[in-house]
Amino acid sequence: MTLVSRLKGVAIDAFLGTDGLRHAAAELRRKVTGKGRAIDFYFDLADPWSYLAAQAAQRLAVAYPVDLRFHFVSPPASDVDPAPALRLKHALRDAAELAQFYDVDFPGKKELDPGALRRGGQVLIRPRPDAEQLAVALEVATALWSRDDKTLTSLMGKYGNEASGSLPPHLASAYSELRKAGHYQGAMFHYGGDWYWGVDRLGYLEARLREDTGVAAAPVLSPRPESARPPEKLAGVTGRPVLEFWFSFRSPYSYLSIARTRELAQAHDVELRVRPILPMVARGHALPRDKRFYIARDAHREAERMGVPFGNVCDPLGKGVEHALAIAKLAIERGKGLDFLESAARGSWAEAKDLTSYVDLREIVERAGLAWDDARAALGDDGWRVWAQDNAADLDGAGLWGVPSWRVGDYVTWGQDRLPMLADRLRRHFAAT
Repeated sequence: MTLVSRLKGVAIDAFLGTDGLRHAAAELRRKVTGKGRAIDFYFDLADPWSYLAAQAAQRLAVAYPVDLRFHFVSPPASDVDPAPALRLKHALRDAAELAQFYDVDFPGKKELDPGALRRGGQVLIRPRPDAEQLAVALEVATALWSRDDKTLTSLMGKYGNEASGSLPPHLASAYSELRKAGHYQGAMFHYGGDWYWGVDRLGYLEARLREDTGVAAAPVLSPRPESARPPEKLAGVTGRPVLEFWFSFRSPYSYLSIARTRELAQAHDVELRVRPILPMVARGHALPRDKRFYIARDAHREAERMGVPFGNVCDPLGKGVEHALAIAKLAIERGKGLDFLESAARGSWAEAKDLTSYVDLREIVERAGLAWDDARAALGDDGWRVWAQDNAADLDGAGLWGVPSWRVGDYVTWGQDRLPMLADRLRRHFAAT
């Protein structure tokens, strides 16, 4: 470990450990200004995840004595949304699976008709009290995702609507305010200095609300019983299932998913194929500052929840990632793929190990059970470049662009939050065989 990487790691760890201070500062500001507790909810009408989050938002407003402020925003800007078509296609599939797994509804089958979406937006830019606006948004969104033009027309008459020309500037202004507030997409809750995405982060938000309000409410979102998800074979699977796992050494969520992916593969006796790829930045997709900050803070609290070391970071971007990919190819060929991934990722995300340093790299290699001489020889072989490109091309072919991602049979999912749903899908497959 170099002195520079150690000092940077200490600084990043200190920054990520300021949640308590940030919460206290937000509470102090609230008391000084005399304001009540409030949640800001950002809703994107075209976003399936926003539709699910809006259902949870209504339940939060009932369960806790807090105001809920509704913000109608546009889809994410291009600088934070590198693959909008793939994102929307995945969001549709993911929202349907979330609605099957949790007690929320999603009637959508395909992306919204642009004309109908515009008409729905004309309803939502008319000023209303926040609680009423949220209720109207859910009615409008239900009609849109159900492709019920008759009901949408009725709602336009019932609630009124603004001229279509007023919609673009309204959405542009609202999205600009979202970016100023520190985030970049809909389906977000902002409370007490922190951001909570969609239904995935409700647990953190509710824990804050219970502590701040003293209300011991039951969770507003619950898994459906297993009986609601009957046995179903995975299409295209004969014999032992093959589980593909796409991974990036620069993705903190990839790091957080390694141990659980190993446990899942062992528990369900599937063949695990590890498929590392270059980071998004190295594949031509920039990562703006607000997105980097949110990901780092969110990954930090996820690591704390799981008891995984995190925060003493040395960014491996560049030569460090190239070293890791070259050795990962060797490690996978030697049957040590996950061992090396875990060792290298822990080094980068929890120990400030510098993957460009042969001293640090040797320690990482040897604790993964590999010989340093073999690993050092692998650094001189550029074969990993085509291999990593092929892995990324297959990820694109699976309809995804980010990591961590998994595919088994016809089931494809993205994000370490989806591991319980992946385990459930495997359960259903084996129950049907």
